[in-house]
Amino acid sequence: MTRVYSDCFFCGGSVEEQLIQRDVWWEGRLCLIDGVPVGVCTQCGEKVILPEVARKIDNVLQRPGCPEKAITVPVYSLS
Repeated sequence: MTRVYSDCFFCGGSVEEQLIQRDVWWEGRLCLIDGVPVGVCTQCGEKVILPEVARKIDNVLQRPGCPEKAITVPVYSLS
């Protein structure tokens, strides 16, 4: 389902939908969500997530059960 997006708020460019991987910090954990529909400005690259998509992400993270897969993320320190 392709959603309708307004022109870019920042530069006025046209916005097209793409599916991306979105990183979300949820309850102190880093989670990755695959296949998130996001509007991306063709001029400046600014991304827009519509409210219904944000609610769907929240619902996915709140429901009980295990994620489809897990990965290990390295952590570095600059000190």
